[in-house]
Amino acid sequence: MVRRKIKIKRIENATTRQVTFSKRRGGLLKKAHDLSVLCDAEVAVIIFSSKGKLFQFANPSMETVLGRYVKASRDPEAGDNGSSTDNVEADRLTVFTEKLKMLQSNVIGDDLERLSLRDLIHLEQQVHESLGHIRAKKDELILEQIDEFKQKILGLLHVCTWMLMADTRRTTNANTSMLDRLVDFCSSGITGSQNIVESEPGYVVGVPRTDTLRAGWIATSDQSNDGPEYVPCAKRFRITEDLNESPASE
Repeated sequence: MVRRKIKIKRIENATTRQVTFSKRRGGLLKKAHDLSVLCDAEVAVIIFSSKGKLFQFANPSMETVLGRYVKASRDPEAGDNGSSTDNVEADRLTVFTEKLKMLQSNVIGDDLERLSLRDLIHLEQQVHESLGHIRAKKDELILEQIDEFKQKILGLLHVCTWMLMADTRRTTNANTSMLDRLVDFCSSGITGSQNIVESEPGYVVGVPRTDTLRAGWIATSDQSNDGPEYVPCAKRFRITEDLNESPASE
């Protein structure tokens, strides 16, 4: 949409004129503020409305700006001297910038034809010093990265060690529980299948107790219809020894 140009002339309607004044006044004060901030300028704006109401803006202050204005109006050369000083500063900065650009070109190896032997030696020394600083900074960063990697590796080792110990504890607990259950199972099986006889004087441990088994007697393998034959323990042992001995040669 094309914006229509408005002809600048006095607004006859009082209400419209007051509204336009309020809008334009705010815009003017905002422009003054932006100019003072962006350009570091000392700005002072004084506005009186048609009804005599005062509006103003100043940076840094109204007194400072007005005092400088009065001084500059009484001595016009003071303003020119200020402008001359600004011009000299701008020229100095321009020369310094050109020197920096030339030095940068020389460092990268360009425009060396205009340099003398002394200038080349001085440039070489500067380049060596710069390389020393660059290498020192590079080594410092490498050492910092190595330390950082060491810290990360130590952290990972700590985590792995903790996980291994936890897994070992779980395995040990599982094995212990399994052994306990196995021992309980074996104990219950032995108790149910055997009747261990208490060791008493005159009896052989492991042999079932009966009323016919007497102290000092052992049942032999020869059995009759009347039941097993019991022989004294000592006699049984002697018979066994005689059987183990080889026959004497005639």
